[in-house]
Amino acid sequence: MKIVQRYECEHCKKLFKTPDRHYCKMNSALKNCYTCKHLKGWKEGERDSCYQYPPSPDCEHCESGDIDLETIKSINYDMQCEHWEQGQYDRDKEIIKEIAGIGW
Repeated sequence: MKIVQRYECEHCKKLFKTPDRHYCKMNSALKNCYTCKHLKGWKEGERDSCYQYPPSPDCEHCESGDIDLETIKSINYDMQCEHWEQGQYDRDKEIIKEIAGIGW
């Protein structure tokens, strides 16, 4: 056996082999949907004949439809939303489990 070093994310508590390649969606400094008090849940993406569109945030400020989960991921969760406000249950394990149920 040999010793293996891992790095724990201070936001989501996941373990990683490298310290600087994880962009955590639960980092409140990124001001994204996952840590915002306005997020009520996720709307299922529409489906057409050959494509399932990604889910979008259910938020009173994101009704335009321009933002979806794939867009958020593509910018490494760094949204810097002007309407963002710290969520009451930020980093709460129950909320993380609920969000995780949509298949990040």
